[in-house]
Amino acid sequence: RGERGCAMSKPLTKRQKRAAVAEADEVIPVKHFNEKQDLLLRHGARFPSWACSLHEGFSMLLYGFGSKRPVLSAFMKYLMEADEEAAVVVVLGYSPHFTAKEILVQLSQASGLTGEEEALNVTGSKKSVASLARKVVGHLESSNRTVFVFLNNIEGQNLRTDDCQELIARIASLKSVHLVATVDNASVAPLLWDQKTADRLNLHYHHVPTYCSYEDELMYQNDIAFEENDGRRLQAASVVLSSLTQTARAVFRELGESQIAEGGGDHARSDGDGGEGSASGTGMAFAELFASCREQLILSNEITLRSHLEEFLDHDLVCLSESPDTRTALYKIPLRVADIERLMDLCL
Repeated sequence: RGERGCAMSKPLTKRQKRAAVAEADEVIPVKHFNEKQDLLLRHGARFPSWACSLHEGFSMLLYGFGSKRPVLSAFMKYLMEADEEAAVVVVLGYSPHFTAKEILVQLSQASGLTGEEEALNVTGSKKSVASLARKVVGHLESSNRTVFVFLNNIEGQNLRTDDCQELIARIASLKSVHLVATVDNASVAPLLWDQKTADRLNLHYHHVPTYCSYEDELMYQNDIAFEENDGRRLQAASVVLSSLTQTARAVFRELGESQIAEGGGDHARSDGDGGEGSASGTGMAFAELFASCREQLILSNEITLRSHLEEFLDHDLVCLSESPDTRTALYKIPLRVADIERLMDLCL
């Protein structure tokens, strides 16, 4: 009698839990629907004033409780109806995969500087991004075409670096560019900027509560969790690299640049059922890495290279895999391309 009804059910996977939550969301009625719509209409009545602020050289920062995506979409439509020739760039700052490179690529395509094929050839290395930034800024400075940049979450995880915020401010300061950004916490966001960056942004703050669901923003919450885990590994790797010799760091840079060029591991992540995001690049064989280092005049001794690689392995900076074709041992950095780029920007 005591055993009846005590059978243990198999625990749900993360994917099944998400599906159950999504199914439950569909049957839960939206509360205060009419009030929310009335609030959006009241925000819409302010669009002419907002447009005037933009054309006077100010950028806009929308803050308040609730997702601002409905307001941004409506304001974007309003501006496009007023100026059909203007270009529009939408930046999803809440996406953990959106970086400075994506912002520049979208700007270059929207302004007509590069086509889709050329944009695909842009690598994520610091040198390549800096070169693209100079081209984009120069093109926008000489262009008369208006560009509206709608930036969801200016304090997004991958946009918080000083370099990225300075780039956004530099773009926002151009006469042909008008920035409309959102932020979740208006009192914390100014901590991202120094006086020069804040002056370039020239922000007008607008309280725009919507009480709308953060459904779109929460789509990336699992990716953000993996991003935070990778962030801890990234921090540990940067500490180790900073303590190594200049030659060792140069060897690591060669390996990293090869993996970035190869594109291995970009946007790699788990399916949500327990795996962890990892790089999927093939890596470099010892002979290939030695030839590259010798060509760059980093070192000329195989023994020295082996000692550096052993040190990398001891500190989990690199891992060993096997080529499926030749069974050759391959060295690769166990991080995604975006994280390798950030690591190289920090330490190399």
